[in-house]
This record gives sequence, C-alpha cells and structure tokens, in this order.
Amino acid sequence: MATTLFISDLHLSDNTPEIEAGLYALLDREQGMERLYILGDFFEYWIGDDDDTPLNRRVIARLKAVSDSGTKLFIVRGNRDLALGAVFADQVGGQLLGDTTVIDLEGTPVLVLHGDTLCTDDVEYLKMRAILHDPDWQAEMLQRPLSERREFAKGLRAASKEKAENDPDNIIDANDQAIAAAFAEHKVALMIHGHTHRPDRHKTADGERIVLGDWSAEASWIIRATDGNCQLEQYRY
Repeated sequence: MATTLFISDLHLSDNTPEIEAGLYALLDREQGMERLYILGDFFEYWIGDDDDTPLNRRVIARLKAVSDSGTKLFIVRGNRDLALGAVFADQVGGQLLGDTTVIDLEGTPVLVLHGDTLCTDDVEYLKMRAILHDPDWQAEMLQRPLSERREFAKGLRAASKEKAENDPDNIIDANDQAIAAAFAEHKVALMIHGHTHRPDRHKTADGERIVLGDWSAEASWIIRATDGNCQLEQYRY
C-alpha cells in the first residue's frame, strides 16, 4: 500500500532540538513511504547552500538516507527558506518544485504549494516577498559572506519575533478569492499547503483545501495519503 506524506513549517533551527528529534522520529516511523513532500519553511532560515552548520549537515544526511532508501523526495521553498538551491537538492537526493505544482496523487491532480501566495490581504508581506524572490536580489545576497548573511537572517528573525509577540495572529489567513482563483487556474479539486499555521480541512464549491500545521516542541502535523485518501494527522512526541 503506497503512502505519500506531506509536511511543512518545521522551522528547524538550533533553538528547536525537539522538532529536529520529531522529524527523525517521523522518518524512522515511516520508513518505506513512497513519496515525501516538504511544503516550505522546513528551516527557520536558509541563507545559502554553502551554509554547512552542524544542524544543516545532520538534516541533509538524514534526508539523503531517506532518498537512498527509495523514497522520492520533493521540496517546495517557503518564505523562510527560499534560498534552498540545486546543491541542497542534490545533497538530499530530492527535487525542488516551483511555487505552485500540480502533482498526480494516485490518479488525482493535486495542487501543492507553500501557501503564502494565497494570503493576498497581507500587502506588506507580499511587497517584501517580491523583493526577496527577485533573482537579481538573491544572486547579490548569495555573493555576500556567510557572516553577513547570518546577520541578515538574525535581523529577520528578530523582526518576526517582535511581530509575533505584538500580534499572536500575525500570519494573515488565505484569501477566499485567491483560493478560488488557484482552484480555477490549475483545474484541480484538491489543494494542499502550509504557511498559515492553521491546520484544517476546508470544503467549498471549488474543491477541498487541506492545510498543514506548524510543528512545535510537543507535536507535529502531517498529511498521509494512502491509495489517494488523505488524512490530516497530529502526533504528540
């Protein structure tokens, strides 16, 4: 019985050892899965494929072991790890996907994405996103020394933490019109994404949208697809 798993929003960092351990527990528990989709914000920040911190080396080694075992690995970049590149994909034996991709899930076309592009009411974020996704800006940033990029990431983390503390609901939810437009554009009846940290299943006239939750020190969220049947599951550590 073929199994496909979807995860997102782990926000792995040196400050989240419980989440790192939870990831390894998942990979051990689900040995033999056919496909694993990582739908963005896998890392809290990724400043370039040349950043060989101990955390990054550990995670890369574990993902490579998964792909070497026969599991097909697919990665969508999130807003926190948009600098994931071809070197990382090669190191883990996976494939980088675009911002939006329609996959074949046991004969059912499914739109997979990180989810930030659906949050069209967050005007300030979308302005920043346009800058960060500009190829020229990325190329210039990746030419800077690792130390400088680390300081830049620290600044982004500090700003994000301050925003979260001042507004616990700071991640604006997906916009209904943007959701309907995505269903229509990609001609699918099922969509899977993360980003909003609001795990749930939403059924509308356009189709079903399954939203992954973010991982914490206590629990993880996955979507398990077996024979085309999707289940949203939470695991306590």
